[in-house]
Amino acid sequence: MTREQILTDANGMALYYFTPDTLTKSACTGACAKMWLPLLSKAAPTHAAALSGTFRVVNGVNGHQVSYNGHLLYRYTGDSTLGQARGDGLYSKWFVATPGLAAAAIGAPSTTSGSKGTGW
Repeated sequence: MTREQILTDANGMALYYFTPDTLTKSACTGACAKMWLPLLSKAAPTHAAALSGTFRVVNGVNGHQVSYNGHLLYRYTGDSTLGQARGDGLYSKWFVATPGLAAAAIGAPSTTSGSKGTGW
């Protein structure tokens, strides 16, 4: 079985996106942003490998948050070690970001499919 590559932060922890977000606005703030930590940076990250997508920095309610192909990125506090992706599919709204993540549509929430739980 082949494991799909995922995007990770500088420490190797899995990165996620939240389907209710838009290109420029995070729907995960306050208590949500304490469980799902926004990936913050003043400059767009670089990556040693060539990726098909584009990193950007969006200045929003959570600060200077990194996006990949228009999807704001987060880390999940439920992941405690490298290789974990416990938040993937959580509440049918949180998904692991992959290098092939499709570009988000302008002004529309992110979309994907999933089947784990309900809620935030």
